[in-house]
Amino acid sequence: VAVAPAVAWIVVARPLLERPGDVHPDQRRGGIHGLDDVRSFPHHAESPLPIYGPAECLEGVQRKFAYVFDPSMRPLKGTSKPEGTLHPVEPGVSFTVLGQAITPVEVPHGRIRVFGYRIGDLGYVTDAKEIPPAAEAVLKGVRVLVLNALFRQVHPTHLSISEAVETARRIGAERTFLTHITHRTS
Repeated sequence: VAVAPAVAWIVVARPLLERPGDVHPDQRRGGIHGLDDVRSFPHHAESPLPIYGPAECLEGVQRKFAYVFDPSMRPLKGTSKPEGTLHPVEPGVSFTVLGQAITPVEVPHGRIRVFGYRIGDLGYVTDAKEIPPAAEAVLKGVRVLVLNALFRQVHPTHLSISEAVETARRIGAERTFLTHITHRTS
């Protein structure tokens, strides 16, 4: 989420409980490994980057990137390091970042749950197998929806393209962008 000149990082994933320490639900660490690349944001803002997400996920982020949160670990002269502060959030409990209300939306992703977010008129759900009625109710009324759609065929942890289109129709956003589409889909 960026509101010039400030930036915040919002974590979508829940950790994989079957694989301690792995934080991204698709069994890769792509959801958090960009953390090292945000080193310039705290430098320009002159304050640590606030990071929001599920408590269990943030615990994994803190384990993997301990140096980001340890003020005693200072960079060598001429180098920099990312700095962050962790802010756990709960599904359905809105919080404010840079004056913007954000509501975490819990959705299933196979055996685990992940968070999507409603940020004003934007619905952002990038790793879901379905959008349960409670999550759909929070997302109703968004003008823009970003929704995952992995394959044309049904998948056990992600919406298929047809499932995503049907979900988008139920939510009723003016514009929907499908994301997380595999390279095998043309």
